[in-house]
Amino acid sequence: MIKQLVRPLITGKGPNFSNLTAKECGIGDYRLGYKLPGNAIDIGRPKKPRPAQVNLGSDIFNSYGCEKEYNRTFVRMEFEWWAYKGAFLQGYFGQLSRVCLYIDVNCVEHHTPLQEGCLDSLESYLKRDYWEYYETERNNDGNVGVNWEKRNKREENPHGYGLSPLLVKLPETYERLSLNGVQWLKYCIDGEGIPGTGITYYWAYPLTNNYYLTFNFRMTSEVGDKKLRYQRMYEDAKRIMSMVELIKV
Repeated sequence: MIKQLVRPLITGKGPNFSNLTAKECGIGDYRLGYKLPGNAIDIGRPKKPRPAQVNLGSDIFNSYGCEKEYNRTFVRMEFEWWAYKGAFLQGYFGQLSRVCLYIDVNCVEHHTPLQEGCLDSLESYLKRDYWEYYETERNNDGNVGVNWEKRNKREENPHGYGLSPLLVKLPETYERLSLNGVQWLKYCIDGEGIPGTGITYYWAYPLTNNYYLTFNFRMTSEVGDKKLRYQRMYEDAKRIMSMVELIKV
């Protein structure tokens, strides 16, 4: 009970759920509605404009200006971030921790088939996709997996490193969750892209055979009780996801 009362002091001031902004966008045959809490980070610069509607035709999708990050190629629909600022303890720029939300429409690679609305096919696709990017000795594009390369360098020169290399920890489980009548796939990656830098939670849905939607919450913590802060950020992410509505029109 005491820990619950003092938790806001330990974890810091984060998103303000008493001040919600409702948003909506179109993605192919779907309408996506969600609400974002207030108290977001404001760096004093205009935000990059995001599309209000995305056509999922392959000949049109690429015209939206696709981005590439780690294993995913996508069109970004939304970005927002919140800082957890301490009353007493202070971290980098006064932040104890930070969570960034990215809403992306992702292109499917052709190594594994995807089926619209089928979470089993999405899980199979993601397992293969992460393996190709992080663990394989060489993928179809001739690239070496990020984790595989680090392990191999360690084996070739065991005396050149003081500690074992930090590796990205891929999802151990894929959980099915119902959000406002729609089943989503939830999973977690520890240190995505850059090992040791934080935890990333995903909620994903297969929109068509060629595209899937992700809500990506990237969490980092600076000082103090990181376990408690990650728990607080995860609970806030779940609260945001509880207000997501995906409707096929």
